Amino acid sequence: MTPAANVNHTDPLSVQMVAAQGGDAAAYRRLLTEITPLLRIFLRTRVFSRDHIDDIVQEILLGIHAARHTYNPEQPFKNWMYGIARHKMIDYLRKLGRQRENEINDQELETFLADRTNDPEEALSGKDVQQALTRLPEKQRQILLMVKVEGYTMAEAAQKLGMSETAVKVSAHRAYKKMKDWLIEFGF
Repeated sequence: MTPAANVNHTDPLSVQMVAAQGGDAAAYRRLLTEITPLLRIFLRTRVFSRDHIDDIVQEILLGIHAARHTYNPEQPFKNWMYGIARHKMIDYLRKLGRQRENEINDQELETFLADRTNDPEEALSGKDVQQALTRLPEKQRQILLMVKVEGYTMAEAAQKLGMSETAVKVSAHRAYKKMKDWLIEFGF
């Protein structure tokens, strides 16, 4: 028995998917066009950032394309599609979370330093910052100087130091935190 013999003919998406599995490119295009708005609606109720919805939809469509041979026409198409959508959404959000963990948020340190320089009684001198820098391990100090003083990008600093860009970002983030903690500890 062919897969088309067991297809649910009342489900147009299932019919289109079976046709696509059989090589019908027009049916496949129609299917992808019809499911895209469904996927956006699905994501709008689950993803808080609208900026990421289109990216996640693309990941889902790629996932459906890669797994199209696994669709069983005896099962509802939407269940299969939403299963892939859930997995791709979770994968995307996890990846986004990992990226954010590795990003440097030096704005907090810069805001801290700016607040001190705007208040004459709490103003940091170049000497205070220099002392905080000298307390850092050599590699962290070198990264901060390259990125903040010499104007290197993270990628350029990574290449010059023979490190991965992620390692440079993590090291710089740790250096910012250490400097901020040290400056707070000593009443600056």
